[in-house]
Amino acid sequence: MNLAIFGGSFDPPHKGHVGIIEKALIALNLDLLIVLVAYQNPLKAHFRISAQKRLAWIKKVCEKYDKILCSDYEILQNKPVTTKESMEYFKNLYKPSTMYFILGQDNFLQLPQWNYFEVLRENLCFIVFNRITKDCLNVNNENICKAFAQKHNLNMQFLHFSYPYASSLIIQNLEYYKDEIPENIRYDVIESYKLLHKV
Repeated sequence: MNLAIFGGSFDPPHKGHVGIIEKALIALNLDLLIVLVAYQNPLKAHFRISAQKRLAWIKKVCEKYDKILCSDYEILQNKPVTTKESMEYFKNLYKPSTMYFILGQDNFLQLPQWNYFEVLRENLCFIVFNRITKDCLNVNNENICKAFAQKHNLNMQFLHFSYPYASSLIIQNLEYYKDEIPENIRYDVIESYKLLHKV
């Protein structure tokens, strides 16, 4: 069984997330892609939208795809969950022959700083996609990631996909970037963030 985990805040889900999902399903010949909504990202102080609503949004976005499970595992823990914990949970549950972890190259280049890095390295193949942001314009190519993987003895594949907009940028100007939000959740996303600004 080929299984991949694609975790994130999805605050909110956008067309970049959809593109990664579609690309991974085909490129990796997956039997199951787990879209894992974070209860709390340790690198972020808080989320703007509740975990349950973010999960509902990504479920609606993914409902047209086969082989996808939008998981509430981390949400149900009601606390920040390490990647190691999630990996071990799904590994024990599905017993995959190959286990992939999908992440942006900015996060990939910080992997040695992650908790339980050695365990992750031993158990996962990292699927890395371009993540072009103002903070990492100079690390958006395959060669840098391959060299990094070799240096740290990481099993890595490069997924040729890039998307220029982060969720944070989209919500800063929802009207301008509204087309980047999938149509079937667009209205609810826009109204939810408008309500936040009124509080």
